[in-house]
Amino acid sequence: MRIIMFTLLFITSIQLVAQKEIQRQFQTQFITAEDGSTIQLPEGTFHLTKSLWLDGKEGITIRGAGMGKTILSFKKQTEGAEGIKITNARNITIEDLTVQESKGDAIKTQDVAGINFLRVKAEWLGRPDKKNGAYGLYPVQCSDVMIDGCEAIGASDAGIYVGQSKRVIVRNCRAYQNVAGIEIENT
Repeated sequence: MRIIMFTLLFITSIQLVAQKEIQRQFQTQFITAEDGSTIQLPEGTFHLTKSLWLDGKEGITIRGAGMGKTILSFKKQTEGAEGIKITNARNITIEDLTVQESKGDAIKTQDVAGINFLRVKAEWLGRPDKKNGAYGLYPVQCSDVMIDGCEAIGASDAGIYVGQSKRVIVRNCRAYQNVAGIEIENT
């Protein structure tokens, strides 16, 4: 019995260290990405405690292995309000991944000229709850926005919210169990 308990504690400790290393690796990729590069996120479920932030970049693609295959879980988030936040950027694509359980908005982009959300899922698991983040996919003050083939589930406000933006296309998307499904305002 003691050996089994020790083994479980040891495995849990290894998993905790591994998750912290993954957090560091992902954020390092976001910070050091050179303009025009691709940040490739592998298949798997990754438990992150801090927002991933991309600022002042151009021509970056953030690519997972597929919606439901690359899962960034922020269930135990302790720092930052968003799961992913992208600011002051140009020509950014986020594709083929899922962001779950962020403390605030799942993916927020602000002041981005050319933002594409392709096959991205933002979700809060379980029953709808007022404690869930307000917005799933949230481009605000952006231009040339494409949201295609995306899903948003369980946001405490709008699953997909586009605000104060120019030249926006939202198509082939599903939004359910949110207070509002898709909301496009002052755009």
